[in-house]
Amino acid sequence: MENKPGLVFYATALAGVLVFFSLIGLYVREFPVFTNTIDAGRLAGIGFVVGAALAATLLYVFRVRLTPWSKHLPEVMTILVFTVLFGPLMASLLNRLGGKSEYQSFEFLAETPYLSSNYGILKGEKIRPTGYNLEVREKGRLLRFRYKTQAYYPNTKPGETVLLPVRRGMLGFRVMTLE
Repeated sequence: MENKPGLVFYATALAGVLVFFSLIGLYVREFPVFTNTIDAGRLAGIGFVVGAALAATLLYVFRVRLTPWSKHLPEVMTILVFTVLFGPLMASLLNRLGGKSEYQSFEFLAETPYLSSNYGILKGEKIRPTGYNLEVREKGRLLRFRYKTQAYYPNTKPGETVLLPVRRGMLGFRVMTLE
């Protein structure tokens, strides 16, 4: 009699694949939030470090079960991928859980439209901006944000003060919330 994997094995594998692709989709949906997060690089770095620490902890806890390492590379790689690569995503989601929105003042520098098209511009197509890049300065530091709905500051001159909706997250990182 052959030792074939059962229905539970295949159901678990399918669930794992669905979770993995769902997390990738969630990551893609989170990119605009990363674009509008002040100190997003630091948030992502913290996510990577916490993910690596979690991976090390899990590998240490399961070290007996995963011995010899050469026979358990898929399990080890799964632990590493899910904890390290998805650490910044979890950090961003956790950051957005709490906090309150308030308007903060920034020095306006520029608001420029941008065009993004999957297949280029078709002949005869009317060119409309896909969204807008906003450049502001806060305490001498240049910040760039991106949003899609409309130009919020078309008549604002460089150097003027603008109020932007900013939400301080649970981890302390601020996210500009214009859509």
